[in-house]
Amino acid sequence: MTAPTGPERTPRQAQILATTLELVREGGLAHVTTKRIAERVGFSEAALYRHFPTKQALILGLMDQLEDMLIAPIRAIAGDGSLSVRERLEAIVRHHTTLVREQNSLPILLLAEASVSEHPALLGRMRSIFHDYLSVLEGLVREGQAQNEIVHGPQADCLALLMMGAPAALAIRHRLFPDARAEDRFEQSLIPYLISAVGHTH
Repeated sequence: MTAPTGPERTPRQAQILATTLELVREGGLAHVTTKRIAERVGFSEAALYRHFPTKQALILGLMDQLEDMLIAPIRAIAGDGSLSVRERLEAIVRHHTTLVREQNSLPILLLAEASVSEHPALLGRMRSIFHDYLSVLEGLVREGQAQNEIVHGPQADCLALLMMGAPAALAIRHRLFPDARAEDRFEQSLIPYLISAVGHTH
């Protein structure tokens, strides 16, 4: 049995994934075991495996959740023509930052899990998610450069990495040195500075 993805998931599979996310928020992926998930949901490990036959299938399910939480919203932000390019870039960075804080660095945790895994589906799925993310950012940067709203010096793919890298660095700090005040400063000071730095000066 393979675990369905996205809208095809059963209510029980959705419950299992929601419970898994709770455990990740509480203690990271190291805190997630099939025993803990089963106990939290209220049934046996054997019953859990009927819904997700392997831990890899469960991690893939979390990656689907990540795509729903990260990629779908940034696509919507990028497509909002009522905002300037710089406003859309700032909204995307803020959305990523909020996700990092609310989900206990889930994006970077899943990236680390996929990177060390020998399971090709995990690595391929994460590559797809981050490729989509970078493509959205790069497209916005190119749009901003064409409109003379974004600086022309660095190439678009480099600026896209910068936009994605700042929240990713925050995720690492959040895991190693959690500090709500420092994270508030990141949101209040560094994000506006970052967006201002890539903006074209007239």
